[in-house]
Amino acid sequence: MALSTRVLTADDADAWKALRVEAVEAYPSAFLASAEEARAMPPETVAQMLAQGMTLGLFEAAELVGMAGLRRLPFARAAHRVEIGGFYIRPRLHGQGAAERLMQAIVDHAMALGVWQLELCVAEQNARAIRFYERRGFVRQGRMPNTVVGPDGPETDLFYTRDLRG
Repeated sequence: MALSTRVLTADDADAWKALRVEAVEAYPSAFLASAEEARAMPPETVAQMLAQGMTLGLFEAAELVGMAGLRRLPFARAAHRVEIGGFYIRPRLHGQGAAERLMQAIVDHAMALGVWQLELCVAEQNARAIRFYERRGFVRQGRMPNTVVGPDGPETDLFYTRDLRG
């Protein structure tokens, strides 16, 4: 399996949107947006978002099979921080090192931007993702109750950070 990563561009908008809808449909509790909201994103909005250079893609040959969005606050005092959101790998690649490859691309991209703190939130009931993040050096900082309201009521997220300074 030959996997590669790169920063996505506006040219990747259709592939990103299709993968995003797939991700939200497969794991609705892992994303803030609903499948309906993901489907409703206008193509120009997706293209503008990708043009910012903060979304990474994982490719198997030319096929987009994974993605991760990064968000940086527009304030100088917070320039050392990036939030990871929208991390998804197609299920057929689970357990094959694909998520590790995408996470390393995130670390490399963040460090190239001068970022040294990665942050993320993960649903408290998502044990698989929690294990993945903790094995990659993320440290739990706290709980965020009532992060979203799902079909079964309020849900809690866990907040994690990873210090890239060594």
